[in-house]
Amino acid sequence: MKETKVNAQQNNQRASSSASGKHAAESSPDIIILDWNEWATKVVPAREKLIVPIIPEKGLVEIYAPRGVGKTFLSLGIAIAVATGTDFLRWAVPRPRRVLYVDGEMAFIDLQERAKWMVAGLRVPPQTGFLRLYAADLQAHGIPDLASEKPEGRDGIEKALKLGEPDQVELLILDNLSTLTNTGSENSDEAWAFMQEWLLKLRRQGVSVVFVHHAGKGGKQRGTSKREDALDTVIKLSNPDGYQPTEGARFVISYEKQRGFFGKDAEPSEARFFVQDGVGSWETRPAGKRAEIEQVADLIASGNSYREIQAKTGMSKSKVGRLSGEARNLDRLVEAGDAGTIIHDSTTSH
Repeated sequence: MKETKVNAQQNNQRASSSASGKHAAESSPDIIILDWNEWATKVVPAREKLIVPIIPEKGLVEIYAPRGVGKTFLSLGIAIAVATGTDFLRWAVPRPRRVLYVDGEMAFIDLQERAKWMVAGLRVPPQTGFLRLYAADLQAHGIPDLASEKPEGRDGIEKALKLGEPDQVELLILDNLSTLTNTGSENSDEAWAFMQEWLLKLRRQGVSVVFVHHAGKGGKQRGTSKREDALDTVIKLSNPDGYQPTEGARFVISYEKQRGFFGKDAEPSEARFFVQDGVGSWETRPAGKRAEIEQVADLIASGNSYREIQAKTGMSKSKVGRLSGEARNLDRLVEAGDAGTIIHDSTTSH
């Protein structure tokens, strides 16, 4: 069954006979419109996962946390796991994929040391061409602003991604937005527009993107909420109860947005990275109660009802209510929400 094509040139010419209108029409591509029968029966490849369940093919993912919690440790761990096809923490990695890691902040020697620790803990290192690094510290003038109206920074990364080639990169990691995007205010929707358009373009071309961002003083991610609109997964990292800085990289992983997974897969977990004799190792275990409180508070602050939180987390209604009450007692909801209010379903007793 053939797809119905609507010629944008013809439509534009009918709408306007002006020279500018004709020029725009001549340069516009055909658009594809599907009738219901085509819509329902069109066969497309299944959307596989780079990491089950958090990173789908053509996926957009955000990892955010306050400074020093472990964002780069987790991002590097994800990069190495995907490049080698090695299961990571609670997550399965079905097969190796090509990865490009873009770092805008760290000194290369520190990034090199961390990566070597992690790879030393694997049975096999990444194959040639499967894990590549674009580090600002190694560039004479850093990495051009990815959010700028000028495409220089984005074009450079697209070239490194080898779009359309047999050895195209399938996972791009951007660490982090604060150093890689400098145009406008973080709170400006307009300042994010070029980045969002670019990320959606990469998704259409088969690239999944994970970007790393900082949390503000209240624990929520900095900047415009528009950033989350197109994302499949939003991961928040936080310190567990009783954490001491001497413990190094130990953090709770929780989800503020997840498309396509829920219940036990969406439960918070705790991760720890440690090094012994130059060999890095990861440990994971279920997170403590504080992580569940944080998760419920964040979902409430994002406008979710009790019923929606139940569906996303697999928790019972009574557990959601109990944890939201504990979040209020800890003043957690005041930090997470504008007014610190708890949102109830009409079916939930007050």
